[in-house]
Amino acid sequence: MTVLAAVLMAFAMAAPHAEAAKQKRVVAISPFAAQTMIQLGVKPIRVGQTIGATPRQNRMFRGIKKLKLSHPNGPNLEVMAKLNPDIVFTSSRWSKGSSAMRRLGIRVINADPTRVTQVPANVSKIGRILGRSKQARRLNLSIRKGIARATRTTTKHPKVLVVLGIGNTAMAFLKNSWGGQLVQKAGGSLVTGGATNSGGFARLSDEVVVAQNPDIIIVVPHGNSNDLSQVADYILNNEAWKTTNAVKNKKVYVSVNNELLQAGTDVGPTIGMIRSKWLKNW
Repeated sequence: MTVLAAVLMAFAMAAPHAEAAKQKRVVAISPFAAQTMIQLGVKPIRVGQTIGATPRQNRMFRGIKKLKLSHPNGPNLEVMAKLNPDIVFTSSRWSKGSSAMRRLGIRVINADPTRVTQVPANVSKIGRILGRSKQARRLNLSIRKGIARATRTTTKHPKVLVVLGIGNTAMAFLKNSWGGQLVQKAGGSLVTGGATNSGGFARLSDEVVVAQNPDIIIVVPHGNSNDLSQVADYILNNEAWKTTNAVKNKKVYVSVNNELLQAGTDVGPTIGMIRSKWLKNW
């Protein structure tokens, strides 16, 4: 064997090991980051165990071990120390636990979008960190095309009240909430009663709901399936709300798949679903 051939063979054998050494151990606490990673061809070593993921995201996470999360800090520090990840992608929801993880020497990054317009930038951010910028550009091209298709101009702008149901309490989605933004992108006129709140939700009085008279009401149960029947009873049996166009015309819908709560790279199809299933303004 010549010296050149030996060198080339040694390089070929070393290349896979060098590539493996470059691969990062990544934990994705948030469903958005996990979904993005998988679509970029990188498998996280753990995915946050949250009830907030959409069915589409959960299908993508099959076969990946789940990481238990507890409010308000997120993952257990002892577990994280044993996992010893290079990077943790988190969200503002779990921000209280970020500083403690950083003290373990873990790089913690908030890569979740809070606005629809931030989705491509956050995909690019994750791609850049993982060395998958080329794949991120391809994914963003698909995302932008999906959003463009789903936000085609419409002349129908029904008044839409989206409520987050917790027991016998209904909190309205505001314009800065994820679901509120999706409904507006879908062409709906979001009913908020003029309320503002940095958290994206506010309690509306019956008087305000009646005065705003929504054409459509979308109910988003929070927590577990038990909330669904409680919230439905609260709305359908509320004497004041029975006077609204939504109730009178039987346009009270239920969203049970977290599409209006959880950011995802499939934001375009989600907007399209809102238009075709609830707003009917294609």
